[in-house]
Amino acid sequence: MPELPEVETIRRTLEANYVNKKIVKVEVLYERMIKSPLDEFINKVTSSTISSFGRRGKYLLINLDNGYTIISHLRMEGKYFLREINEELSKYTRVIFTLENGSRLCYEDVRKFGIMYLTPTTKVNEFEEIAKLGPEPFEIKDASYLHKAFKNKKVEIKAALLDQTIMTGLGNIYADEVCFKTKINPFKKANTLTLKECEDILKASVETLNDAIKSGGSTIATYHPAKGVDGMFQTKLLAYGKEGKKCPVCASTMRKAIIKGRGTTYCPHCQNVALVIGITGKIASGKSTVTKLFKEKGCPTISSDEIVTNLYKELEFKKKLIEMFSPEVLNDDLSISKGYIKNVINLNPNKKKELEELVHPLVRAKIESFISSHMNEKMVVVEVPLLFEAGFENLFDVIIGVQASSLTQINHLNARKSLNVAKDLKLNESSQFDKNAKKCTYLIDNNYSLLDLRMNVDKLYLLILNS
Repeated sequence: MPELPEVETIRRTLEANYVNKKIVKVEVLYERMIKSPLDEFINKVTSSTISSFGRRGKYLLINLDNGYTIISHLRMEGKYFLREINEELSKYTRVIFTLENGSRLCYEDVRKFGIMYLTPTTKVNEFEEIAKLGPEPFEIKDASYLHKAFKNKKVEIKAALLDQTIMTGLGNIYADEVCFKTKINPFKKANTLTLKECEDILKASVETLNDAIKSGGSTIATYHPAKGVDGMFQTKLLAYGKEGKKCPVCASTMRKAIIKGRGTTYCPHCQNVALVIGITGKIASGKSTVTKLFKEKGCPTISSDEIVTNLYKELEFKKKLIEMFSPEVLNDDLSISKGYIKNVINLNPNKKKELEELVHPLVRAKIESFISSHMNEKMVVVEVPLLFEAGFENLFDVIIGVQASSLTQINHLNARKSLNVAKDLKLNESSQFDKNAKKCTYLIDNNYSLLDLRMNVDKLYLLILNS
C-alpha cells in the first residue's frame, strides 16, 4: 500500500506538472469509487482549475480554484497517470480528468479499492477521515506526546505505530524500518515504552520518512508512484521484506511474524525478540525432559501433544473425530480413545493422513498464538514430535533434535509404564526424524544419565543465548 513517502512523491510530481490546469471534463468509470454524491462531484470539478496539491498523512488533496478539494486515498494500488490526447487508456482506468489541452489525468486502480471525496477546502480538516488522523512525525516537537499516547495502548508497539489516530504517516514498510533502527522489539507493548524509546521512535520516524521522500518512496511489486517515477528507497530498506536474509548489523537471520494481521520483519538478536526453539525426536527419546529443563531456566514452553490432548476435549473436535473414525472412537465416559485411533491409523495410512490434515493446522495455529504472546522473552520452547512431518520448520529459529538408542527408548517407555512397548516403538517406523536430522540446528545425545542431559542442555542454552 502506498505510504506517506509514496503519496508525497505523487503530490510533488503532480504539483510540478498540473497546477493551473483547467479540468474541462470528468468521467467516472467506476462510480463506487466516488464517496460523495456523484452528480455533485462531476459538476463541481468540471470547469474548475487545479490550484495546488496537498497531502495529509496518506491522503492526497487536489485543491480546486472554486473552493473545493478532492480528497483521494490510493489504498492498495491507486496511481495517477497523464495520458496524451491519442494515447490508449489502461483497462484499469477508473476516473478521467480531461484537461484544457486535451490531455487526460487518469486515476488507475487495479483492485478498485481507492476512494475520492469532494469537500469544501475550508472544511478539509473537519472531514471525518482527515479529522481523526493524528499528527505527522514532522509535526511532533516533543516525544512526550507519544509517551502519553502509548500509555493507554496495551497492543504491540508495531500495531501502535500503524494506528494513524496516534501518529499518521507510518505504514507497514516504514514501521518495520523504525522498529529495526531503534532496536525496539516490535512485540513490546506500547504502554511499556520509556520516554527515551519514544524519543528514538520519533527521531527514526522523521529520518526514515524524509530519506524515503528524497528517494521517491519505495517501488514494491506492482506499485509505482507515477508514470516514469520509480521510488528507490526499497534499495535502502533494512528490515521490510528481508525475511530469511542476514541482518545488516549482526548477520543473524531476519525473521517474519504476524502482528495484528500485518507481516512484521525483525532481527531477533538486535531487537531482543525471543528466539523460538523447536524440540523434536523419536518417541521416548527424551524430548519432554529436554523441554522441562528449558522450562526450569524460565523459558515459556508448550507441547504439541498437550495441545492435541486439549483438542480431544473440545466438543466440535470430538464431532469431527466421530465423523472420521465412527462412534467407536469414544470411550464409555465419552472421552476420545487414543488407543483406538492409534490402531486405526497403524492399519490405514489414508486415515492417518486425514487425521493429520485435520490436526496439524489447528496445532500450528495454537503454537503461533503461544509464540506471539511470549515474544518479549529470551526464548520460547515448543516440543513437536512431528515437527518435520507437519512442515513446521519455518516456525523456529533453532531446532533441537533429541537422539536416543532403541534400548534407551525401551527403558523410557517402561518407566512410563507403557502397556505395549512394541506397538509404541512401531510408531517410529513412520517417523521422518532420521531423514531430517541434518536439518536440526543442534542434536542432543540422550543415552546417558539425567545429569549428563542437564549439563548438555545448560551448555546449549548458553550457546543459543550468546549466538
